[in-house]
Amino acid sequence: MFDLLPSSSGHILVCGHRGHVVDGHENSRPAFRRAAELGASLCEIDLRMTRDGQLVVFHDDILDNASTGTGIISQLDYAQIEQFRTKARNGMPIEGQPIELFADILAYCRDLGMGLIIEIKDRFEGTAYLEQVVRLLKQAQMFERVLISSFDYVALRDIKRLAPGIRTMGINYHRLVEPAAAAHSASMDVMNTDYPQFTADIAEGLHAANVAVSHYVPPPEFFALRRGYGVDYFEVLGAHLRAGLIDMLVCDDVGWSIEFATRCGLRVSRLPAKEKT
Repeated sequence: MFDLLPSSSGHILVCGHRGHVVDGHENSRPAFRRAAELGASLCEIDLRMTRDGQLVVFHDDILDNASTGTGIISQLDYAQIEQFRTKARNGMPIEGQPIELFADILAYCRDLGMGLIIEIKDRFEGTAYLEQVVRLLKQAQMFERVLISSFDYVALRDIKRLAPGIRTMGINYHRLVEPAAAAHSASMDVMNTDYPQFTADIAEGLHAANVAVSHYVPPPEFFALRRGYGVDYFEVLGAHLRAGLIDMLVCDDVGWSIEFATRCGLRVSRLPAKEKT
């Protein structure tokens, strides 16, 4: 198990959001490989289930925006989906990649030495979906190298009950009145708050309750125009990092994240090498 509270020792985890995607790739092997090369601790991936019950790594519920295909994933079998290729949302001309099975991406990232944050996107009834996730994690020997994340705190609660020892992260878009209470309601280990809702009091409340703090920020070009107007979030973010308020920084641009954290005096944690069996 890797340390989820590295801020206590001057370290930080850096997570590539859908991999390192500023070059155009998303939820694909090139994105994960580049994140590993740049020194990421983890990558975040997204799960969707096909009509025939296969878990695939893809963000949207529809294929249209980020692939050469069309249609709703849950209404298509994987045999139909696997013929399509990914495409860049920003129109960047890149080589399309396969839309891959979760099991195959688990094995690939394991061999890269990469940890994963696995975001469950679908709504579902019962426990069969979660049982499949847990089974595939154990088969790939990745159970101890992942966080299961979701906006659905009920799903996080349920997977904890189903698989004691699995670690989870809730995603939060809000400034919560009682962040620790929300985290404990689902027995989560980490809470992520996205820009711009992140505040020091959220982090302080979570740390006081021994819950790790994650913060997602858009890529640096998002802030360029605002900085021109005199609004510099990087100053605020740097102060948070130096104060030890953030355990994991999540961004589309892994290289920038590592450089920024290092300039703030932090050391980026790498997961211990996976022992081969």
